[in-house]
Amino acid sequence: MKNVEFKSFLFKSAVMAMACDGNIAEEEISEIKNMVANEIYFMGYDFEESLKDNIEYIKMNGKDAINQYIQEILTNNLNEHQEILLIEVILRIILADSKVEESELKFLQMAKSKLKTDEQTLIVNFPQHIDYLMDFNNYGLHEEFTQELSFD
Repeated sequence: MKNVEFKSFLFKSAVMAMACDGNIAEEEISEIKNMVANEIYFMGYDFEESLKDNIEYIKMNGKDAINQYIQEILTNNLNEHQEILLIEVILRIILADSKVEESELKFLQMAKSKLKTDEQTLIVNFPQHIDYLMDFNNYGLHEEFTQELSFD
């Protein structure tokens, strides 16, 4: 996947991870802004409009937006480096508000199940997050994200 397209997809991944529990926490928004400002993989990315558009899309489409995103992972043909960055971004967002919800773990596992990179490689890259990367509940086998999303 080309760099410009990947930035947009990676940013969308962050927003999906933020919204998958039906709550958009200030800490998660701050972490997204922090990543865009400081990480090379977002260098030069203008995110304000994209943030607004992605949140609006999720609010309108709920779990269907999450399910469409999960399928997009397959069609984007990411390389291993891009897949590792994707997991890094998802982890950073779900950990940003200091509470990991079951829906966030399900989202992580469903996204991870669409990757070519194996679990062992991800654990080597993120050993401190082994408890989140191991799919103890077989969420990665789920065909569909079923949790209803309602935003205040």
